[in-house]
Order: sequence, then structure tokens, then C-alpha cells
Amino acid sequence: MKASIIYFTSLGRTKKTAKVIGSTLTNFEVDYFPFELQGTFGMKVSIQNQHNKGDFSTIERELSELENIDQDYDLIIFGMPTYGDNPPSAFYEIVKRVNIKEQKVAIFVTCSITGKKTLELMEKTIEDAGANIIGQAKFKGFFKPKLRKASQFGHIINETPLSS
Repeated sequence: MKASIIYFTSLGRTKKTAKVIGSTLTNFEVDYFPFELQGTFGMKVSIQNQHNKGDFSTIERELSELENIDQDYDLIIFGMPTYGDNPPSAFYEIVKRVNIKEQKVAIFVTCSITGKKTLELMEKTIEDAGANIIGQAKFKGFFKPKLRKASQFGHIINETPLSS
């Protein structure tokens, strides 16, 4: 079976979490589609502001790669950080670019305080796109994500039957 992990990261917490989850998916061949902001903190904030205004030119190369994802994947996992209890604006553009209709999807967020609303927004967006969510999790941690919990989540997803 094949899994795709699509994640967005600015500070690296979501990337670490995605890698841990991916390492536990022993029943899958895992591909990663990272959206990693580079540069100083100020540059990253500027890029986020561009995204909030609908300008995704800074990640267009990565977005165009998503258009090549098709139904070859048995599972797609989306991982996002929480910004003001919302996913980054890029999340919505990412979901627009990848065909997830009737796909099995898992979602996770990394957050400092709460990620409940972020998960709810992601869940609604994924379901509106026609996908079936098989699992979701939030990983709290101000400076570091809870990687042990990420590993547990990955093991659960790994053992979840995907057939309808």
C-alpha cells in the first residue's frame, strides 16, 4: 500500500511530527510532500501574509507537484501547524490542488495551546472535498511536539483497515 504525507511547516514541529508518523507506517510505502518555509522568522511571517492574501507564488513549485498526485495512494495524511487556532491559508490551497475525492485521509495538527478548532476546520474542508477521514490527532507542545503521541497515532493509522 502507498501513503502520502502532505505537511506544512514553518518552525519545524510539523515536519518532525510528520516524519515520526511516517516512520511508523510499516504497512505503507510513504511519500512526503513538504511545504517548508525557509528564511528568517520575519521572512516567514511575510510569506504567511502573502498566503493570507491568496498569493501562493512562494510555494507554487510544491503546489504544482500535488497536481500529479492521483488515486495511486491508499492513504493521504495532512499535517498542519495551528495559527490562531486556524490552519495556515496554504492548507486550503493544498486541498484544492490534490484530488482527494473518495480517498482515505488522516489529519493532524501541531499546536502550542489548542488545536481543536483547527482540526474541525480541516475536517470540514477534507469532507467537503469528498474524502473519508479515518483518523485525526493534535499534538500540543510549545517548543517541541509530543513525538511519542505522534508515534502512537502512526501505529493506529498503520493498523486501521482501509477497505470500505
